[in-house]
Amino acid sequence: MPKVTAQISDDDFKKLEEEVKLGIFQNVSEAISSAVRKMYAKKSRAYLKWIIKKEGITEASMLEELKTIRR
Repeated sequence: MPKVTAQISDDDFKKLEEEVKLGIFQNVSEAISSAVRKMYAKKSRAYLKWIIKKEGITEASMLEELKTIRR
């Protein structure tokens, strides 16, 4: 896995260290990786919502297509 260097505020670093101390994450690197994954998941959901609205896709049409795929 590639390593990167980033600068974050002292307050953010203290929050990450606190989550490590609480046992939420094993180390600060894991906490940062989790935050990046969460950010990209949120971005992906926003993109999907935008494209659905742009294309006029309805919930009913999505459910119907899902039924077809599952056959």
